[in-house]
Amino acid sequence: MKKYRKILSLVCPVLLFALILASGAVGLTDFLFPDSLSLLRGESLPGGGLWQIREEETLAVGQYATASRASVSLLGILPVKEIRINRFEDLRLIPGGDVFGIRISLGGALITGISEIGTEDGGSVCPARSAGLRRGDLILSVDGEAVGNALDFSTRVSDSRGKTLTLRVRRGKEELTVLLTPRPIGEGGQYRAGLWVRDTAAGIGTVTFTDGQTGAFGGLGHGIYDPDSGALLPLVRGTVMNVGLSGVLPGTAGDPGELQGHLLNEKTGSLLSNTDCGVFGVFSSLPEKLKKTEAVPIALSSAVKIGPAEILCTLEDGVQGRYAIEITEIRQGKEPLTKNFSIRITDSELLSTTGGIVQGMSGSPILQDGHLIGAVTHVLINDPTAGYGIFIENMLSAMPDSIRP
Repeated sequence: MKKYRKILSLVCPVLLFALILASGAVGLTDFLFPDSLSLLRGESLPGGGLWQIREEETLAVGQYATASRASVSLLGILPVKEIRINRFEDLRLIPGGDVFGIRISLGGALITGISEIGTEDGGSVCPARSAGLRRGDLILSVDGEAVGNALDFSTRVSDSRGKTLTLRVRRGKEELTVLLTPRPIGEGGQYRAGLWVRDTAAGIGTVTFTDGQTGAFGGLGHGIYDPDSGALLPLVRGTVMNVGLSGVLPGTAGDPGELQGHLLNEKTGSLLSNTDCGVFGVFSSLPEKLKKTEAVPIALSSAVKIGPAEILCTLEDGVQGRYAIEITEIRQGKEPLTKNFSIRITDSELLSTTGGIVQGMSGSPILQDGHLIGAVTHVLINDPTAGYGIFIENMLSAMPDSIRP
């Protein structure tokens, strides 16, 4: 028995030390290695010596990037963390900066609001809320028949005569079956469901980059969201159009400005995807201006640094400007994906014209040291001279394979 006690007295401290070391290693690894790393293809993995990283499984393969799962271990023995490695092609893309128009069809009736309706006895009810419907739900069909647009859905509700309708609804990534019983407004009034719907959306933004070989492009740097529900708008069909700019409404503290303009009846391409990290599509033919613009190399987040940079944007028809900014903070590893670094406008000409960042400038490409590093995405409401940018790698990762060359 004394022999075993002696062995335990020797082993226990060693095990305790190993546990402490492992615990510290996990915390240190989280600090040294974020949950994902972005590298150019052929670039060596970080680590070495104390820390070993080994790629183990390919998760996704695309023309622009390949994602794989990797393990981080202490001395190649003690596994402490799994991370994602994103390897990107050493791309050269044409930087954007031109304003473009967007018109999209949602492929159903999107619920933008829910309200009470008056009843025959002077009370109020909300059939939509009673059915469990929510703002942001997309109504796909009624009694098995596809909903073509908002008017189509409203007509079916008013023609129901109070009959319970079976709705097929998309909520996020799920599809649900919902039973809705419309009620009449007042005595003998039309039947209503107590909700507001829409079927299309339109707006303007800025192109971030174009692939000169294929005409594929990315823009905005963030998704198109329903202003009422905040939901990412589903995209069935989308059209890219030219924009006629009429002026700039400068931004002030508490009141963001905007590029003022209208969509021209001139289709220039197709919008194929609306994601949290931008919109993507293909130009019908590469604009003459882009054919004359030199492509530039991309730079991943590891190469982005605090200091001077520049943005490209268009404030009046046919005139693209290059303006000075300052990158003030790198926010790598922080959410959301569209606020990867902080920027401040320093160009006196841009400040005098716009007051800083205004609506419509989202997607303006950001260049540093001759490399495309990302795009403008947001403005600070209380300080229009400051805002956020997205890393170009996040936009490229969100671009669907069907659009890539």
